[in-house]
Amino acid sequence: MLTILFYILSVLTLFSFGRIVLGPTLWDRLLGFNLFSSKIILLIILYAHIKHLSYLLDIAIVYTLLGFTSITFISRFVGRKGDI
Repeated sequence: MLTILFYILSVLTLFSFGRIVLGPTLWDRLLGFNLFSSKIILLIILYAHIKHLSYLLDIAIVYTLLGFTSITFISRFVGRKGDI
């Protein structure tokens, strides 16, 4: 059952990557990056649970923090039109 969920999330991750590539606006690409990041985190957690590898949960936490800060900084940068 968990492997089926893993494959479904993998396909949805590809769709999120498609939103990054094909997004007509920058905000669509940013939303796609946010979706892609969250699905990768879910895949890491699910893989850690399936294979009983607890150190991957630490990697998922770090990736979560990096994804959140990057989305926040890119949004502020674009919202202020390039002014940091």
